[in-house]
Parts: sequence; C-alpha cells; structure tokens
Amino acid sequence: MASPTELDGAAVEEDLSTRLDEVRERIAELTKAPESATDIGFGKRIGDGTNEAISRFTDVGIANDLHTIEKRIERALEKLGEGTYGTCDECRGKIAAGRLRAAPESVLCIDCAQGR
Repeated sequence: MASPTELDGAAVEEDLSTRLDEVRERIAELTKAPESATDIGFGKRIGDGTNEAISRFTDVGIANDLHTIEKRIERALEKLGEGTYGTCDECRGKIAAGRLRAAPESVLCIDCAQGR
C-alpha cells in the first residue's frame, strides 16, 4: 500500500480516465445541435427565442471551460505514461502529493500555477 505521501499510479490513472470520459460526455451534451426550434416564434413570445440563445451561449462557454479541463487530464495521463507524473511541467520540481490528491490533473506545482 502507498504511503500517505505516495500516490497509486493505477488508481490515479483510473480516476483520470473516468474523469476524462465524464468531461467528454458533458462536452458532447453541451455542444450537440439544438433540437428543432420550430415551436419558438418571434411574435408575441420573442422572449423564448432570446432565452434559448442565451442558454446556448452559456452552454458553449461551459463547453470551452470543459475543453481546458479535458486537455489538463489528457496531459496528466500522458505524464503517467511517460513516468513524469508528479513533476511540474514548468520548473521540473516535485508537485506536492496533497495537490495531486486534490486535483490529480495538476501538471504544475502550486508556485508555477500561481504564476500563470
């Protein structure tokens, strides 16, 4: 069993893979083409069209944020494969185990992440 300061690579990989699948599913939901909007008119109910447009803009914004998370998870999985997981991509220093437990997709140490 891993000590409190060590992480189980297989468990981390499984967790990251599960998170990646969930993020990709959510992106697919948010970016799918809207259902036919034939029932939304721009007569007396113009607010319905506006609400739909705002909802779509919100979904696209969330999807963009999820794409960033997706890339972080993909990079963390690459680092696991390379054997460099837990090493900062910028300074090459060690990423604290507590940070990796809290955010396993972290590829930067706290100092480098704060500097961005």
